[in-house]
Amino acid sequence: MNNKINHHFLQAYPVIFSGLPAMSTENEKELIQFCESYPHYVLSAMPWAAAEIAGVCGFPTLFHMIYDFGGRKIYLPKKQERFKKLYDIDISVEQYNRLLKRVDSAGNIELPSAWGVFIAIRRAAMQMAMRDNVSSTELTRTFGVSMRNIRMIRSTTDKQKGGEVL
Repeated sequence: MNNKINHHFLQAYPVIFSGLPAMSTENEKELIQFCESYPHYVLSAMPWAAAEIAGVCGFPTLFHMIYDFGGRKIYLPKKQERFKKLYDIDISVEQYNRLLKRVDSAGNIELPSAWGVFIAIRRAAMQMAMRDNVSSTELTRTFGVSMRNIRMIRSTTDKQKGGEVL
């Protein structure tokens, strides 16, 4: 499995195209703060694997994994030390053991793309803004979506699931 990062490629194409803000920037800190302030909304909007990783290891660890390995399957060895050596991601043994319970039969976990994770977080933020009765004009300006997209989100947000408004 090739887990090498092509830094030359990344210099030619800015990280802004990935969907998530660059690591260790104010934008990343702001996004992490938002996610940690509203975990219920954010985790419920995320792809399954991203929600599991963020729920077990936290949003900073999720974003680190997504930056380097998003959109691919990664192998999780039996031991946390080997994982740290392979991927340079430091999580506690307890967190790692919880994450191991989520792997497939080959020991892999499929990470969603950075863009998919960002879109999910944005969707959660839009739904929260809609619940706060933010105007459609402000939603289009803030989130960069069309009025049609807002109508679609409003229609799915108003539906019931298990007796609880989404």
